[in-house]
Amino acid sequence: MPYPVTVHPFPSATRWSCAYERGNANARNAFVYIGGLTGGPQAIDLAQIDEAFRTSKTVSYSIWEFRMRSSYTGFGYSSLANDADDVASFVKYLRSLGKERVVLMGHSTGCQDCMEYSNKEKYSESPAVDGYILLAPVSDREMAGLFIPPDVLEESVKAARELIDQGREREIMPKGSIPEIFQSPVTAYRWYSLAAKGGDDDFFSSDLPDERLATTFGRVDKPIMFLPCGEDELVPPNVDRSGLLSRWVTMCPTGLASPLSDFVPGANHIVSSPDAWAWIAKKVVGFLEALE
Repeated sequence: MPYPVTVHPFPSATRWSCAYERGNANARNAFVYIGGLTGGPQAIDLAQIDEAFRTSKTVSYSIWEFRMRSSYTGFGYSSLANDADDVASFVKYLRSLGKERVVLMGHSTGCQDCMEYSNKEKYSESPAVDGYILLAPVSDREMAGLFIPPDVLEESVKAARELIDQGREREIMPKGSIPEIFQSPVTAYRWYSLAAKGGDDDFFSSDLPDERLATTFGRVDKPIMFLPCGEDELVPPNVDRSGLLSRWVTMCPTGLASPLSDFVPGANHIVSSPDAWAWIAKKVVGFLEALE
């Protein structure tokens, strides 16, 4: 169903971008939704969260989405570093409007964006946010193994590495070397980032050692809530999902991982169930209440 939004042009690394605000325009705070690969503004229906915000007597938030260089088919030419830069520009704009709190909710690769942005050693000049919500975090590397035979995957990562070493990181990968779910071009750099162990996008793989997690989850400096999907088809069946979630929570600094973190019941990766979104909306409001 159609719904009204307020369009906000704002300065960014691409000179200008646009954000779309939904809900109470007088809200004190901003809830920023960041979608995953191939996603962008209005790609996911956030009606349940919008309704929860409109009826809440305890929190004051409107919903924001915005165009990034990686939105829609742009992901194949972009990077998490670009995303973090785009997020910084947008958060700066929200702060200029006087928003008291800014909370980021990443979905799928939007979770990687949240984790990247939390690296204050790398992005020390970026404006701070007040919390992170990670919905449907998955390993792109392990996901790729569900769609490509192991030998083909290994060869494609090796080919991408060779192109990068030759200074050809922006060259497009051959169509047959990447999963069919990617219908748009992907550069050698972005494919290596997504599919190689230790690549820039490799935050959520189940085989990462604690030493690696200590440099990612261990540096989170704001409250964070994990909401993996209970029936996520992009998680390999051999992964101990509960054990993995426990590791993420444990590796966060004491007191920052929300006790509300849990698996979204009945949810696939894109969360196509309205009941699942209703459950998520309640969790989101609870998390935001805890920030007050």
